[in-house]
Amino acid sequence: MPAKEDKMKTNERLSLFEAAKELKTTHLKVLMLLKQNALTGAMTDDEWYVDRSSLDCFLEHGADLQAPGGCRTSCNAKSCSCGG
Repeated sequence: MPAKEDKMKTNERLSLFEAAKELKTTHLKVLMLLKQNALTGAMTDDEWYVDRSSLDCFLEHGADLQAPGGCRTSCNAKSCSCGG
């Protein structure tokens, strides 16, 4: 069973601007990545939020994802929460 910290990290969401800062890009690029399913997130109260686990996976693998919105099944990166 995942530790409480891991569970919190998995459920965490970041604003578009926070995600853009971590990706060193613009909020518009983050919106594009959400539309392309390269990142997962949700709109809440007219604001988009990016799932922390999705952002961590994207930071680890970048555009090298084999499945939209998910890590490769062969992923073994400790910082990635994909479970692959």
